[in-house]
Amino acid sequence: MADETPDVAAPAAAADQPQPKLMLHSQFLQDMSFENPAGAKSFSKADMKPQVQVNLNVDSRKLGETLYEVALKITANAKQDDEPCFLTEIDYRGVFSLTGVDEKVAPQVLLIEGPRTIFPFARRIIADAVRDGGFPPLMLEPVDFVNLYRQHAVRRTAEGEEAAAPADA
Repeated sequence: MADETPDVAAPAAAADQPQPKLMLHSQFLQDMSFENPAGAKSFSKADMKPQVQVNLNVDSRKLGETLYEVALKITANAKQDDEPCFLTEIDYRGVFSLTGVDEKVAPQVLLIEGPRTIFPFARRIIADAVRDGGFPPLMLEPVDFVNLYRQHAVRRTAEGEEAAAPADA
């Protein structure tokens, strides 16, 4: 009896294509600051529950043929009754290699997967800095970088359409 197992070898075209790969080579703290403008006065209220506003920005730049730097910048500004409690800023970066990805898709991969990879480390640094500043640690919520990228793309498209519209429209 002959073996009737079908041939399941991958098509030659698929085997020749490199697999997409994003690899983190290093990550580092580029810049950071923590300010407590009110000093000890910040701790005079027993029921302190500051309102915290967090801003996040992501960027990338090419360093070499397949090497990229991804920057994750986070600012957290806390106020209690319109009085500043603290302000912290962090510029955290990763150096990645990206291979097997079309250049048109590379920005999307870098601005989603890059910050997703380094965010936990930046989050910990912010939590520690705020705690070391005398406040309860600021535990940032996880970030949906896919949604953030989509929002940015929609905003860029809208700004491009406005720039192309007649001035007297």
